[in-house]
Amino acid sequence: MSKNKNIKRSLYILTEGHTEQAYFSRISEILGDEDEWKYSVTVDVREIVDGSKTDPVNMVKEAKKSQKSYDEVWVVFDKDRDRDIQNFQSIELASKSKIKVAFSSISFEEWVLLHFEKSTTAFQRSDCESRGQQCTCNGSICASTYLKLNHYPTYVKGKAKLYDDLSSNRDIALEYAAWLKYHHSPITNYHLLNPYTSVDNLVSQLFELPIIHYTGLNKSFSFDGITFCVTNRITVNNIITISIHALNNSSNPFIFNNAQENIKLLDINNFELNYTIPQAQIINIGDNGTTDIHFTINGQFQATKLKFQTKSECIFLEL
Repeated sequence: MSKNKNIKRSLYILTEGHTEQAYFSRISEILGDEDEWKYSVTVDVREIVDGSKTDPVNMVKEAKKSQKSYDEVWVVFDKDRDRDIQNFQSIELASKSKIKVAFSSISFEEWVLLHFEKSTTAFQRSDCESRGQQCTCNGSICASTYLKLNHYPTYVKGKAKLYDDLSSNRDIALEYAAWLKYHHSPITNYHLLNPYTSVDNLVSQLFELPIIHYTGLNKSFSFDGITFCVTNRITVNNIITISIHALNNSSNPFIFNNAQENIKLLDINNFELNYTIPQAQIINIGDNGTTDIHFTINGQFQATKLKFQTKSECIFLEL
């Protein structure tokens, strides 16, 4: 992992729950262990008042008070029940105030769950116990019980070492969160979606990791002025041929050749294969063209996606 030897930027995170506070406070400790990390992070929790969830609009208003003291301010909150209007208002106010939002639906446990599986389950609540009743849903309604029964038996809300328990699967969660957004696309009014999370945006930024996006066949995406579109996939014997159309709007010629390491074919276990191309192809400035690249596989390789990687972005393309 590369680190930037720059003066640290101060970043303030205001959360509405102790689970989120514990998670990001641990990250704050990690980033504070070495001077080379880019961010110095302060984490606060807005206390729950009168036994009910904090109003997210007031959260944003409170976060605004810290803007003069920090380079960047984030608020972390979830959907909760029956407050869609307040969630929308808080997101609008945050945007106008240049405050960033990490939003989860139905709860922060959605982000935790993505460390273990690609989930499209729309839970109704975070947990049953916080409503004064014993959980009898077996994880069909509440995310916490589902987590404990299927992936994370020791999970409890507000766990001090939550990040440590999840850290080995962090990059998986970042990918699966991008996958979830892709399956909701095009996204409008994300505060109404369930499941959904944008916690991945904050985590990627803190650890200076490439932003991940998902896409599919015949959908365009761009890197550094080059617009790509994967138009076809053919498998013959042990060769998978991928057709890629590229439009060069950059200031330099673009070359497809065997020296590139930024396009890989992945299987279900994320095992990576490099491509070959019979002859290098140059796409000059303003030109476009389609190039076939080839991957040699064995009988057990089950291709699931392509990965396009740069220093700042990563695109996964479902096949």
